[in-house]
Amino acid sequence: MPGVESIATSVMVHVGSRYETTTINGISHFLEHMVFKGTKKYPTTDDVNFIERLGGLQNAYTDIDITCYHNKVLAEDWKSGLEINKELALYPRLEQQYVDKERDVILEEMKRYEDEPAAKVGEVFHQMLYPETKLGMRIIGEEVSLKGSDASTLRSYHDAWYKPERTVVVMAGKIDESTKQQIHQVASEWFGTSAAEKTGDMEKVADTQTKPNVAVVTKKDAQQAHLTLGFRIFPRTSEDRFAWSVFNLLFGVSFTSRLFKEIREKKGLCYIIRSSSDTWDDVGYWSVYAGVATEKVHEAVTGIMEELRKAVAGGITKEETQTAIKRLKTMVAFRAEDPEFMNEWYGRQELYHQPVMTLDAYLDRIDAVTSEMINVLIKKYIVASTLNLALVWSKPESKDLVSLLTI
Repeated sequence: MPGVESIATSVMVHVGSRYETTTINGISHFLEHMVFKGTKKYPTTDDVNFIERLGGLQNAYTDIDITCYHNKVLAEDWKSGLEINKELALYPRLEQQYVDKERDVILEEMKRYEDEPAAKVGEVFHQMLYPETKLGMRIIGEEVSLKGSDASTLRSYHDAWYKPERTVVVMAGKIDESTKQQIHQVASEWFGTSAAEKTGDMEKVADTQTKPNVAVVTKKDAQQAHLTLGFRIFPRTSEDRFAWSVFNLLFGVSFTSRLFKEIREKKGLCYIIRSSSDTWDDVGYWSVYAGVATEKVHEAVTGIMEELRKAVAGGITKEETQTAIKRLKTMVAFRAEDPEFMNEWYGRQELYHQPVMTLDAYLDRIDAVTSEMINVLIKKYIVASTLNLALVWSKPESKDLVSLLTI
């Protein structure tokens, strides 16, 4: 990346909550926490955190189908950045003396999410779409499953899933040809290679919903109502994703979006309203989130549904489409200036065994999107039969909410 003085390193492992069982739900996230308690070469938390003493940034995250250890350092320190991620991913100590303490930390993290209605409503929405499936399990896990996991459980899980065939090492930034050769050599030595196929096929999910659904969580102390409303869409590799990205932007992202102008500016119903997509190998959904006054939930849901019906009936204009394409290309350009974004862009494609698409190729596909293409997708996906509404507020369930979910 010309003009960049840093190098970002990511070690991505193709495992997350949807590869767990109910007995050990949350163990991927638990393991990600525990590796920072010490590794073979860096046996204490203070030792592990040496990247910060180099001035670098270090972190990790666990998601539904990926666990990622990542950092960013000055280019001259790239080997240190790669080495600590190697240690975290491959050689955690996982000592019992730290397990109980870190479990308590995660239980507090869980309570924090329970106290954040905006996060809770997204979790409720996800679970109502995929009940009784591994995809529908919580990333953070459940209290009973966390309390049932010890150092032995964590080691067994690590040994089963953290394998070369499930791992991608990706680096981006100030990398000349000499550095690139060194990276390839060191990565091969440290992480190994494998001709084996990935083990542990995930449980596939089939969409069978035929009518609108509503799920309500009552929090008596909630000062505001938080809602997520959405539809089932497509898996992550669908050709529909390019045109849908443009639609999502013009419909529910930032100040120029339809939802912002109509629901916030004209109606004054909320401070935040936004839309987004979540997709996996087999299924996906698109949703709208808003935080509104408790007494205005019905008005807000009605307003969002009105905008959806307008989109279905009248479609999207060419002007809206071109503006959204320009915005999307600009957003990608800004993000592409960050080596960590480049790691995410290319690393995830490799991890999910997708044909690698460059950013230029992606932008070409976005440039090719037309309003006609978007309008076809609107009618295809915005249908009443897969409508879902999740609500976190201070009231009990309102039976008339489902009647608002019509197209």
